[in-house]
Amino acid sequence: MTEEFEGDKRAERTGLALRNAFFELVLSQPYSKIKIADIIAKADVGRSTFYEHYKNKDDLLYASLRWPMTVLASAMLPPNKVLDLQGILEHFWQNRSFARPILTGTTRKHVSRCLSQILVEQLHNMSSPSQNRYVPVSAIAQALAATQLSLLSDWLTGVYSTTPDKLVQQLMLTSRAIAVPSV
Repeated sequence: MTEEFEGDKRAERTGLALRNAFFELVLSQPYSKIKIADIIAKADVGRSTFYEHYKNKDDLLYASLRWPMTVLASAMLPPNKVLDLQGILEHFWQNRSFARPILTGTTRKHVSRCLSQILVEQLHNMSSPSQNRYVPVSAIAQALAATQLSLLSDWLTGVYSTTPDKLVQQLMLTSRAIAVPSV
């Protein structure tokens, strides 16, 4: 949601209605088939109201996923900086019927792009100016997003069986191995 609407209860309710309508649609049809007209009809708001909150449906998706993807991205940070990774994994597990189509369907490339953008920001914050990288930060972010999303989606679909606390450790170890150059 746009910053200017924070604290405005009506705008917050409208943003919530748009996100809820959007997620109902994501669960019932492929992301590519969803039109803004579908979202506004389900949310019962006008087109201009949608555009007061979001630029397009990708913006709505990214805004909806920003917090959970930020938590997932934090797996590469030092342990004292990792956000509530186990909590977000438990949330994904409890809502796996909703998370599965988002992480495994046609929406996955958009989720990956959202996570990659967050990872790029975090990698830039981690890097010292003198650190020499042989691989561009964007490539590291894409590899890291693919790895994290693969572990998460395999776990949610039953391909990979483990506990949330073990998955936290695996996400942290693999994320740091990719993100932090050993040289």
